[in-house]
Amino acid sequence: MAIPVSIGNEHFPTKAAAIARCQEILRAYPGTPGSGPGQPQAVTDPAHIAFLQALIARHPDAQERTKPGVAGFKVQVNPEGIGNTRCFYVVHPDGSSIRFSFKSCL
Repeated sequence: MAIPVSIGNEHFPTKAAAIARCQEILRAYPGTPGSGPGQPQAVTDPAHIAFLQALIARHPDAQERTKPGVAGFKVQVNPEGIGNTRCFYVVHPDGSSIRFSFKSCL
């Protein structure tokens, strides 16, 4: 039996549907050419930002990932990953950032 997943105000009939939504958001930010290593791109869509705020709150290490606060989110290539895997990052008010796995949030 499929278990529904709710993230913020979005509701999904299955975990696979929630994963597809996360991947859709990742694909919406393909990278800004010339922006540096990993081609980071800020998440700017208010609906995407609200979704990611709710998503990171579900992360098992949410407090660690969001300390010292959340200034925004970005998508960029994970330098430790294989190939050109784009990942979500929490951007802190001091400009630092930390990667988080959306799968860990589900």
